[in-house]
Amino acid sequence: MEQPELTYYLALHFTSGIGSRRLLALMQYFSTAERAFLAEPYEVMNVPGFGKETAQSFIAGRAEALEEAKIQIAKIPGDTTILTYFDEGYPRDLKATYSPPPLLYVRGNAELLREERIIAIVGSRKTSDYGRTAAKEFAEGCAAEQVTVVSGFAKGIDTAAHMSAFESGGKTIAVLGSGVDVIYPYSNKSFSEELISSGRGAIVSELPLGAIPEGRNFPWRNRIVCGMARATIIIESEVSGGSMITASLALDESRDVFAVPGDITRPSSSGPNQLIRESRAKLAESAEQVLEELGWSSKSGNRKQKQPIERGELTMFETKIVDVLEAAGGPLQIDALAERAGLDVQDILVQLLTLEFKSIVRQMAGKQFMLVG
Repeated sequence: MEQPELTYYLALHFTSGIGSRRLLALMQYFSTAERAFLAEPYEVMNVPGFGKETAQSFIAGRAEALEEAKIQIAKIPGDTTILTYFDEGYPRDLKATYSPPPLLYVRGNAELLREERIIAIVGSRKTSDYGRTAAKEFAEGCAAEQVTVVSGFAKGIDTAAHMSAFESGGKTIAVLGSGVDVIYPYSNKSFSEELISSGRGAIVSELPLGAIPEGRNFPWRNRIVCGMARATIIIESEVSGGSMITASLALDESRDVFAVPGDITRPSSSGPNQLIRESRAKLAESAEQVLEELGWSSKSGNRKQKQPIERGELTMFETKIVDVLEAAGGPLQIDALAERAGLDVQDILVQLLTLEFKSIVRQMAGKQFMLVG
């Protein structure tokens, strides 16, 4: 998004009472942020989700919001990118969630947010040797298969996962509950700089530059962590812990959730154990097992050699779907698959059913589809 348009987009974002869904409604109605921001009150009232009072409040807060947007634009350092919901670089899986952030601030390699294979590893701040070892093994296993690890950069499991993925030569994305220029916890400050300069890391937040870490920010942060990931692994959490919120958010989005079982005498094992007991999460025994279930493992010695697909027997639309799934290298959610194939969801479902009958495609949880073999 060009800077003048980005300034108006930020101003919409900063206007009081304009949350994610209203901002997106304004953009869809007016086509550009500038037109939406400068609209007359009677025009704003025609936008879905806006009544008279909301429109008046929006108009009244515009001048202050525009000044705040200009200040933010002026403060953006050279290593930071702002991705809006409408930019090509915005994470596809996050866009498919119920409440996607209107924009993301990204320090470091913003291209990582477009990776096809991203997995979240989250857990307790108060962790045990067992938990740290598990986080290390799962993160290293993901790095070995070129799967990007995303987490919340908190002490404990999150940091162990980030560091293990990075030290193994892999890629990792840290989502903050503060501005990307306010690293929290401070003990991760030097590590964050290493991530940013390496090209294998990114620091992400939806909060403006200068925003301090506050308790209310972290549940919102968690929806971004699991929203960017195809699956989430929970390692150590009490039943009331923040990682359990992340698990619930992932389940609400029909994403796969895995949990590492723990010692029944430890409170930090109660969350994962409960998820497994209630069949809300799959048992996670190893990175290879999790990645195998996602179709991302190349190490299974028992796997049959994949047979090439006879494309001559496919229709034009079936071939297009197969091409998209092959390029993805793993499962794709139905909306993302339809978008990339250039087909309506209803049309693509018919094609997918035919491909399932031909044993070329199989359906997974959450209306995700992958190639067989």
